[in-house]
Amino acid sequence: MIAAVIGCASVVVFVGLGPTNRTVFGPLKWADFIYFYTLGDIARTRSSSVLFDFDARQARQTALVPESAENRFIPVYGPQAALIFAPFSLLPYFTAGVMWALFTVAVYAWAVWIAWRPARVALPDRTFVFAAAFGFPPFWQLLLHGQNTALVLAAFAGAWWALEAGCPVFAGMVLSLLTIKPQFGFVLAPVALIAGEWRLISGVVIGVAIQAAAVLAVFDASVFRTYAVMASHLPAFADALEPHAYKMHSLRALTHLLPEPADAWLWGALAIAISAATAWIWRRTPSWRLRFGALVLASVLVNPHVTIYDATVLALAFVWLGGWLLEQQVETTWYWQRVYWISMAFLLPTAAVVPVQLSPVLIAELFAKTVRAVRQRVAVA
Repeated sequence: MIAAVIGCASVVVFVGLGPTNRTVFGPLKWADFIYFYTLGDIARTRSSSVLFDFDARQARQTALVPESAENRFIPVYGPQAALIFAPFSLLPYFTAGVMWALFTVAVYAWAVWIAWRPARVALPDRTFVFAAAFGFPPFWQLLLHGQNTALVLAAFAGAWWALEAGCPVFAGMVLSLLTIKPQFGFVLAPVALIAGEWRLISGVVIGVAIQAAAVLAVFDASVFRTYAVMASHLPAFADALEPHAYKMHSLRALTHLLPEPADAWLWGALAIAISAATAWIWRRTPSWRLRFGALVLASVLVNPHVTIYDATVLALAFVWLGGWLLEQQVETTWYWQRVYWISMAFLLPTAAVVPVQLSPVLIAELFAKTVRAVRQRVAVA
């Protein structure tokens, strides 16, 4: 509870102090949100030619918020992302940032709530669960940066909720939100195919089609071609997207220590192994909590670009998997110890001091031990 209060209060102080859109500490308030705010304005004014034009978009951003002139962004998001933020562009920047922060808090609280409800007998202390969730360091960073990870939380939590209700097509439509951050779908795609989740896949296709239609209603068709060209050049911007190892928290933070092509080969091999283990859980176990808990852990590990705010989605995996393990009446001290040390690793990233980032090592160990525990339970059953 103390950690939750200190963390959230620190965010309020950081973005609240200072009469301008820059904090008294120097950085722009909600530094990443300015990019989405600008995209929203581009969508609202239907400026197709500006969307992926670096200089034109930067000029639009500076015109909207002059204090953001030093903040420059590579256009990595698809055109559908701009539509989501169009309503926020109607508001002054600071007010829009506050509204997005409140939206993020609401989505996070809702996602944690619905993830915890099925496990409330095994995890009866609701206050503890929410204190732990709001004390999770990646959540503070998410609020601080104004990033859009709330959409990823909504995609995973909403899809799980729909599947529990027996609505796989709708679940797939909700999962199509991951196209905003498609790197979170690197594990989902092969797992859904291997597990034969055809109705889920059809829902994703429908959701993507709806997004495409919405984009065409605002922009002209050229934005798809421009985005495809830009996306094909993303590997060339890898170093710019991942400037510091201590800010990365997936397996890529470890494999990147190797020279090419060993880096790519090892990452690919690990991605295949993790996806295969996740697919095994999906094929051999009926629990959607267990399936989605493993999927979220695997997605974070395989994702080539996980900064600390994106790691907020791990809170869902911790609740889903922890609740399931407690219900199986197995010894879970090891599980909660790993969850604790993962949280500490986010608070104190080791790669800032030594080359190796500890957080992906701990997450990988948690994933491996969870898979082993599931295999033992399946064998007993």
